[in-house]
Amino acid sequence: MAPRRPPVNVRFAAVTAAKKGVKLALLAPAAARRTTEPGLFVLIYHRVGGGQGQEMDLRLGTFRRQMEWLSANTEVVPLAEGLDKLTGGSFERDRVAVTFDDGYADVFTRAWPVLRDLALPATLFLATGFMEGESPAPIRPGAGDRGERPRALGWDQVGEMAASGLVALGSHTHTHRDLDRLSSADAAGECERSNEVLRSRTGVRPDVFAYPRAVIGNEAVVAERYRWAVGGDGTKNVPGHAEPHRLSRTPVRASDGLFFFRRRLDGIAPLEDRLYDRLRRPGR
Repeated sequence: MAPRRPPVNVRFAAVTAAKKGVKLALLAPAAARRTTEPGLFVLIYHRVGGGQGQEMDLRLGTFRRQMEWLSANTEVVPLAEGLDKLTGGSFERDRVAVTFDDGYADVFTRAWPVLRDLALPATLFLATGFMEGESPAPIRPGAGDRGERPRALGWDQVGEMAASGLVALGSHTHTHRDLDRLSSADAAGECERSNEVLRSRTGVRPDVFAYPRAVIGNEAVVAERYRWAVGGDGTKNVPGHAEPHRLSRTPVRASDGLFFFRRRLDGIAPLEDRLYDRLRRPGR
């Protein structure tokens, strides 16, 4: 008989502990590369409270503590406002923008009440094919087998959040295909279809775009259709060094908790993100 796999919460705790060990080991070299010049942090979230045991799925309590800390200790701004400030001149202090990718239902049921109660703005980058039921959830194969099945936001939920004035909408393509692997024609089709759905469903013509999986590709196609575009990289956007269609975002991981979350916002480059990315590359 094959050995039984441990429950997901046990595996998750073990993996989280190991990843925190990696973060601690890399803390000193990362601190040496700290960016001290004021700028804009753009945070990436995906799911909240889904119980998947994945880095992209934060526990609700962790998310709430992070948002409470942001509210008490930083200036959280709408993404568009932060980007306007970024391209228009110098920052006298750091600012933070909160974003969510893909469009999962728990953003409304769990994250939104926290944001609303703290009056924190956020931007949702919606994969419209997932929203329309035309494409599967844009997560790693097998990740949806644990915890709550990933469900898409309803357009009525999107409308309620947007009507509050706290939530803005952006494009995340239609089917969440990696733009660096598409022809320019296919990349344009992804953007145009996404924009068409967003306009018809919400009345919004998005001016900001998030590259799927934070991988920059077909930048010229994106630049023709959006004022700004955000990728990954995990660094702070600093005036004079930020390219409008290659802007950086910082992924928030379940293993960050509050301690490493605060470290990210101290301007310390998350070296472990680069390590994780290397380990995930094909052939490794």
